[in-house]
Amino acid sequence: MKIFKGPNLSNGWKCPICGTDEDKEVVLIGVNGTQRDNLIESHQYHLSCIELLEHDMGQDLVLAMRIVKRKPGWPE
Repeated sequence: MKIFKGPNLSNGWKCPICGTDEDKEVVLIGVNGTQRDNLIESHQYHLSCIELLEHDMGQDLVLAMRIVKRKPGWPE
């Protein structure tokens, strides 16, 4: 996973989790089902807002994103 020093703020971007446009490290997370050749649609998230967790499902390995910082008003 590549970590970027700051977000691409074009088009009025705000982190979908915390709702801010703070200039801090972000990661791109691919959107399932959007793969085409060597391209995939991705959304950027502040690194400090998420944790990635690995789940061993027998023959499959699943990566899950856990939200660690929520914007005000989100349920716990």
